[in-house]
Amino acid sequence: MSGLVDRLAAVGMALLGTTMLAGGALAQEKATIAVGISVVDVSQANNTSIPIHTGCWKKAGVDVDIQLTNANAAMQSMLTGQVQFVNMGPAAAILARAKGAPIKQVYLNIRKNYNFMVVEDKSPIKTIQEFKGKTIGVFSYGAQMVKIFKTELTGVGINPDKDVTLVETGAGAQAVAALTSGRVNIWGTWDSQIAAAENMGLKLRRFTTPEAEQLSWGSGYFVRDDYVKSKPQIISKVMRCVAEGTLFAMTNPEATVRIHWQVYPNSKPTGVSEEEAMRQALHILKTRLDFLKLAPGEKWGELPPAAATAMVDFMRASGELKGDLKVEDLYTNQFVPEVNKFDAEAVIKAAKEAK
Repeated sequence: MSGLVDRLAAVGMALLGTTMLAGGALAQEKATIAVGISVVDVSQANNTSIPIHTGCWKKAGVDVDIQLTNANAAMQSMLTGQVQFVNMGPAAAILARAKGAPIKQVYLNIRKNYNFMVVEDKSPIKTIQEFKGKTIGVFSYGAQMVKIFKTELTGVGINPDKDVTLVETGAGAQAVAALTSGRVNIWGTWDSQIAAAENMGLKLRRFTTPEAEQLSWGSGYFVRDDYVKSKPQIISKVMRCVAEGTLFAMTNPEATVRIHWQVYPNSKPTGVSEEEAMRQALHILKTRLDFLKLAPGEKWGELPPAAATAMVDFMRASGELKGDLKVEDLYTNQFVPEVNKFDAEAVIKAAKEAK
């Protein structure tokens, strides 16, 4: 009889999705997050090094693997089930959803547009209208920024498919070199890359439009629809740790930098003093934190419906997005209550005590 009871108990635990290891620890369920970047710089600390360092994911019973790639490859990996989460901007996901891809956002990460076209301060180019006939360097053709830039260009009367030339320049030093050498006239990039270039001594001017400035859907975590149904607890746990990581980084940026260097040693600036390395890293991190912070009344991970509508309207204006699309299918806020169920004061205390 005892054997039967044991077997029934084991079945019950399996059905509940709760597997215990010796000593009462939770078994680790694997989840892979694909990030559309080539280098994990300190701007990604809230999504990577902090949850790893604090053991937040591990304590929650999730073995998280971070995979670096580009936006197109990341989305394809998610659609084929090779990764469970993609951290990226919404534009590519919106276009994919409009074509039938079963993906949606489950957590809002960056809370406003963080992609900009820039020129060196000494450039004669003063307005976006002067971009006509010029070459624009971008990280990759499939990146979120390309959709944003095309819409901005369309808004000032420039045909992005005929009047400008887009060139893939990657990120980091090679992208900066493309701009400073004149290979491209304009560099299309994101906030932390601009900060990194400024650390190299470049003086840059940003271009934006009123419409782009109003966007409040910068980037987020996307999963497949079937994963929302089959693994809601995993989604809540993974995203809660990102929220905790963000609060930690905001509370103690210097400790966050040191932790990030421990987890990702190759991200530490080389050839400079410790003080200069910290100054550069803090410039990058604080630039990103400005795009992550909550306004009064906002909750971690929550996407306001109006923000989703504004992004869709923005993309339709350029002709990038066509056909019928239900805005409510692009995201879900169902995980927001669980994501925000953590002791914020405890996170702040731990961050303040971190060295």
